[in-house]
Amino acid sequence: MDIFAIIGVAMLTTVAVILLKPIKPEFAAFVSIAGGLIVILMFVESLREIIDNLSLLVERTGLRSELFSALLRIIGVGYLTEFAAQVCDEGGNPSMSKKVTLAGKVIILIVAIPIINNLIEVIIGILP
Repeated sequence: MDIFAIIGVAMLTTVAVILLKPIKPEFAAFVSIAGGLIVILMFVESLREIIDNLSLLVERTGLRSELFSALLRIIGVGYLTEFAAQVCDEGGNPSMSKKVTLAGKVIILIVAIPIINNLIEVIIGILP
């Protein structure tokens, strides 16, 4: 991952949005979303390395794969929610941004239930 390339794409996108907004605001929104997606695609490979390392750690510790999967889903929902909320804010719809954020939090809670259940089982197993 080259942070300078990511910053370059972000800066070019920002300049393009600033220039387009007064002339064609609808195009400025598309350019902003496209720039954001390009930045995300630029660091996806780094995320793959992190997931591979975490998978190896899960194998070593014997942690149940369902818990690891839930953890990855929670992280993914958090990042996607943040991205979507920012797009809504940039598009001039802060109300929708707040609803997306709330929905993301609810989904994270739902996905976390197996982790919470496992934690409770471990605590119960420790108690005399």
